[in-house]
Amino acid sequence: MKRYREKLEKLGRGGELIIPLLLLIASIPLFYLATKFEVAFGMGRHVVGPDFVPKVLLGMMMALSVKLIYDAVKKGGVTEFEKVLNPQNLWITLGFTLGYVVLLEIVGFVVLTPIWIAAYMYTIGVRRWQWLVGGTCVFSLFLIIVFPVLMMVPLPRGVGIFRMISLLLY
Repeated sequence: MKRYREKLEKLGRGGELIIPLLLLIASIPLFYLATKFEVAFGMGRHVVGPDFVPKVLLGMMMALSVKLIYDAVKKGGVTEFEKVLNPQNLWITLGFTLGYVVLLEIVGFVVLTPIWIAAYMYTIGVRRWQWLVGGTCVFSLFLIIVFPVLMMVPLPRGVGIFRMISLLLY
């Protein structure tokens, strides 16, 4: 019994057990609340509504929290954190996100998203054009198909020429 208590005390010190446990505890009631959303429309037997994305994200959060808890218990101790390779990436990400939010109403979702993805990937160090073009196209198409088309979420179309481009694309 003493051995297990020492093991649990070591786990709690590094946050390796506490943080995923808190995330798991927080995600369960939020998932329950997501099940209470009213469904807007149905597609055959499959119903897609405002509860879809929260349920998917919270389900992934719960599954990954359980995995982190399992790994921490299995390892049984506090480890040193690895040194972050590029600490400036946090500020780059925050800057790009702020710029995206500011420009979204002017340029529009369909036009700005691929530009933002390509510029962000290039800035954080992706230099192979195959990855830049492929990643930008795949991720942009995924976002454009999921949000405005499948989920019918109205997204900004931009103003002027940007609006015309957005209207041509969807």
